[in-house]
Amino acid sequence: MFSVVSLSIEEHELYNYDEQKIALFRQSISFKDNKYYVQFPWEDDKISYVPSNHAVALRILERVVQRLEKRQRYHEYLKQQERDGIIEEIFVPPQRFGEFVWIPHRPVLKSDSTSTTKIRPVFNCSLKVDDSPSFNEATYQGINLTTDLLDLLLTFRANKHVVLADIKKAFLMIRLKLESDRNKFSFFLKEGGRLRCFRYNTIIFEYAASPFILNYVLKYHAVQFPTDNCRSMMENRFYVDNLVISHDDPDELCRLYTLIRERLRQGGFELQSCNSNHVAIQNKMQEHVP
Repeated sequence: MFSVVSLSIEEHELYNYDEQKIALFRQSISFKDNKYYVQFPWEDDKISYVPSNHAVALRILERVVQRLEKRQRYHEYLKQQERDGIIEEIFVPPQRFGEFVWIPHRPVLKSDSTSTTKIRPVFNCSLKVDDSPSFNEATYQGINLTTDLLDLLLTFRANKHVVLADIKKAFLMIRLKLESDRNKFSFFLKEGGRLRCFRYNTIIFEYAASPFILNYVLKYHAVQFPTDNCRSMMENRFYVDNLVISHDDPDELCRLYTLIRERLRQGGFELQSCNSNHVAIQNKMQEHVP
């Protein structure tokens, strides 16, 4: 039922296309100042047709400003991203707005006690204007590198003890190499009646290719280390940015977690929110946290 023959496309053509795009993406990866830098794999026949969308972004910004009661917290979150180098302010006169791609955004608030981020922006990368392609449609979204959920669920039955953790701000840890890519992740902010322009230096969650990019970079980082059980877990025990590892021996499980944590730190990634089904393991994990 899923054969592409009915679409007059040979399957080997699809595979060759993926191989070519992934090879170009792999060649773009570089590591500098404890950060991975990448170049986006655009769909060449679409990216040039993505409009600037500055008029739409400005209209949505006005509505967001009017309805946003907790504006100060929203701006403070973005200011922290600026201090962390995740975003940067750019000075663009109105006559040059058309040279950038502007992504509309709105705040999302979380009230649950377990959430560490109570308010953050959500960007609409799927915005379509008339017949022009959306930003997400103009990118090569990659192949599915996400670990099968069934395999991860079986780890809960295969071994006695399990450890769960996630990577802190995983998507925001991968930097954009080219200025032309950063210019496509621009957004407006209004503060004190003054219009300000910013752009992202990193990939963002709402970008369609982000899961592929993150998973590929994590696997790329894992193969830099010797072939052992730790490397195998780094390659095969992540579901996007969530780590699931298990073992019958609690001491070995603690050792593996500590080693994975250290190896990820060498790539600019930080494991956090460690949890276990065993109190003693949970305490040991806390002892390993510097």
